[in-house]
Amino acid sequence: MEEIAGAEEDRPEERAPSWGRSDTWALTVIAAVAAILRIVRLDDPKVLVFDETYYAKDACWYVLSSPTTCGVESEVTMVHPPLAKWLTAIGIRLFGYDTFGWRIAAAVAGIITIALLYLLARRLLRSTTGAIIASSLLAVDFLHFVESRIAMLDIFVPLFGLAAILFLVYDRDDLFDGRQPTSELPKLLSRPWRIAAGGAAGLALASKWSGGFFIVMLLVLAVAWEWRAAREREDPRPALGVLRHHGGSLVLWLVVFPLLVYSFTYIGRLPGPDDGCPERDGIWINRVVEQQKCMLSFHKDLGSDHSYQSPAWSWLLLKRPVSYYFDTDPNGDYKEVFAAGSPFVWWVSLLALMFIAFRWIRRRDPRGPEGVIIAGFAFTYFPWLLAEFFSERSAVFLFYLLPTIPFMCLALALIGSSIGRSWEAKAAIGIFLAAAVGFFVFYYPLLAKVPIPQKEWDRRIWVFDDCDKPPADPTTSVVTETTDNKTRTRTTVTTGSDKDLPPKGWCWI
Repeated sequence: MEEIAGAEEDRPEERAPSWGRSDTWALTVIAAVAAILRIVRLDDPKVLVFDETYYAKDACWYVLSSPTTCGVESEVTMVHPPLAKWLTAIGIRLFGYDTFGWRIAAAVAGIITIALLYLLARRLLRSTTGAIIASSLLAVDFLHFVESRIAMLDIFVPLFGLAAILFLVYDRDDLFDGRQPTSELPKLLSRPWRIAAGGAAGLALASKWSGGFFIVMLLVLAVAWEWRAAREREDPRPALGVLRHHGGSLVLWLVVFPLLVYSFTYIGRLPGPDDGCPERDGIWINRVVEQQKCMLSFHKDLGSDHSYQSPAWSWLLLKRPVSYYFDTDPNGDYKEVFAAGSPFVWWVSLLALMFIAFRWIRRRDPRGPEGVIIAGFAFTYFPWLLAEFFSERSAVFLFYLLPTIPFMCLALALIGSSIGRSWEAKAAIGIFLAAAVGFFVFYYPLLAKVPIPQKEWDRRIWVFDDCDKPPADPTTSVVTETTDNKTRTRTTVTTGSDKDLPPKGWCWI
């Protein structure tokens, strides 16, 4: 810890920020390894798994519109925006409606996200070592790996969310380094990276509503950076100055523009009146708004339970991962696709985040990486914690944490790039990365449906086998019967089923 504390004076902007040949090679190798891991055996399992039964069929309907081929006669998941399904549909158009075709878009999204994290870490940390640590950890993260090989919506949220943060960091650096464009373009068009950030955030929102967390994060960071820049210019009233000179740009590009991008993804994809929502009349934008109201009503009132649901506070502790697929082969070996996180990496990242939060409180340097890392973690995770108090929805899952994982990797990368360049520091980084890779290799059979004997499967479940379910609430019903012109009313109590209830303890089964 003494080396880390001493490194605080080694300001990120004082390190050589220039991109070198080593960065090109490192990014290429990490992206290539990530691609091999995600694409090899991508088509296995050769069946629809978990929510692929909804999203793959909808994507098929987008491009083929064949009830016979797609297994549906209209879009089923109108409760989610269409962009991620459109991207999945591109894979189906290119490779056909099979397991590879409907999963390839998710794999590509996962690979690009890892490359974006390298770029973001390189810019934030001003360190090739830090960029290698962050992107390598994401490449072998259990949950990111599994979500990159399943045709679901969630992998596209961190893809566009990280792009939005990267673009906003470019805009921040232009702001503090005095590199604002001096072209003759109108003032509102003079911040191209801010415009790009808003567009990417709109695409994150158009993939899944949880992408909206990035819009709030962008707005908060941009306002904070503009305020700090105003203070450094010795503006006597920095808050008023930000509002007067930048308020229009902030609202237009980081609020209005993302919402417009989101709305445009609905062109040609507004469901009809048979989707469970009231029939929509009027101009197109009004129909889009009515669709959002219907979607909000669904999510707000969703009260059904699921055996793999888990409260948000338990996600980082890995209390209840999700099994997307499970089967046994003729030899009795287990085959599974298991969405979890690495206990080693995730739990160590919590310590790193606490240290970085303390460091940010001490420094509060807008040019430092700490603020972005803490904001990324907080804005993608804390809303789910708040939802536990203000929402009655119980069906939430560990994989909702996916957009938070890149910031956990960044936290570890910041620590790794701050401990110095001695051989001891390099050895510590190497040992940590080797352990992260070792955990990935050990759990790979459970992540990628590789058959293993039950004994080996039990070793990987370890102590997370407290799977007793709570007793289900009894159901009371009133029955009215008429016999021989006499009407009787009786009350019956039926023992509830615990089939859809999650276990009480830490259960990986």
